[in-house]
Amino acid sequence: MVKRTSHGEDRHADAGRPTSEAASDKATANEIYQDIESGYYIFIGSRGRTHVFTSDGQHHTSFRTTRANRESRVSEGKWERIGHDEMPDELK
Repeated sequence: MVKRTSHGEDRHADAGRPTSEAASDKATANEIYQDIESGYYIFIGSRGRTHVFTSDGQHHTSFRTTRANRESRVSEGKWERIGHDEMPDELK
């Protein structure tokens, strides 16, 4: 079992978070990014649902973003937009 911080426990208990859509959004995402620092992969679902996965396919976190926020992360060099063919097999 994963030990969560108090912040993690609060987020886990928050029913308003978009985590339940993570798998389906990952499968249908047209917008995919890679976080330059962590190497994590980011999949964007509808209404800004944003899901972060590790390179071995484990769901890390979910949150909501705006198009402007995503464009800012790209222009600041934090995220790089990638295609399906650039992902590890574990994420496909």
